[in-house]
Amino acid sequence: MTVYPLDVARPAFVDALDGLSALLDHVDDTDLHARSRCHGWLAADVLAHLHLGLVEMLAGFPARTDRPADADLATYWTAFPGSELPDWAHERFARAVASAYARPTGQIAHVAMTLRGLRRLVADLDGPYRLEFQGHVLDVGDFVGTWVVEVVVHHLDMTVALPDAPAPPASGLAVVRETVTRLAGPDVVAGWGDDTALALAATGREPGMTPVLG
Repeated sequence: MTVYPLDVARPAFVDALDGLSALLDHVDDTDLHARSRCHGWLAADVLAHLHLGLVEMLAGFPARTDRPADADLATYWTAFPGSELPDWAHERFARAVASAYARPTGQIAHVAMTLRGLRRLVADLDGPYRLEFQGHVLDVGDFVGTWVVEVVVHHLDMTVALPDAPAPPASGLAVVRETVTRLAGPDVVAGWGDDTALALAATGREPGMTPVLG
C-alpha cells in the first residue's frame, strides 16, 4: 500500500468542502427537490446521505491506532464495490432524514456547521498517524483522501439537473483520478482527458468503463 500524503489530501479536502459550500449557496428548495444521479434519490436525499457520512468522518479522526494500515486511498473502496446490492435500510434512512426538514433547504444550516468543524479540524491535524474507520485501518492522509472522493462524487450527483451550478474543484477531481488510476490502472484512465467524465464513469453514473468506485 502507498500512503497518500496528508499535505496533498488536506488542501484538496478543504477545496472540496468549499466547492460543496458554493453549491449549497447556489441552490434553492426546488433545486434540492430535483432528481440526482443516485437512483431513487432527490438531491436533498444525497445531501442528507453525505452529511451523515461527514459527521461519521468527524467522529473517526480521534480513533488513533498503532495497528498497521490495511487499506489506503484506493483499496478502501474495494470493500464497497459498486456491483453490490443497494443498502436499502440506509437509503430509506437518508430519505427519511431529508424529508424530516420542513423544506429541502432546511438541512443546509446543519451541513454548514459540520463543514466548518471539518475545516478547522483538518487544518489542525498533527499527522501522520493511523486511525480505525469502518473496520479498516488507514493512514490519516488516505482517510482524508477517501472523503475528497466522497464529497466530489456526491457534489456531481446533486448537479445533474442544475447545469449552471458550481462544479467540484479541480484539486478534488484530481484525487478522484488518482484513486481510479490505482484501481483501474493507468492504461484504462489514459484515454479520459476530462476528470468529471472519468469520475462519473468510474462510479457507474455514466457509461464508458467498468465501475471501480462505489
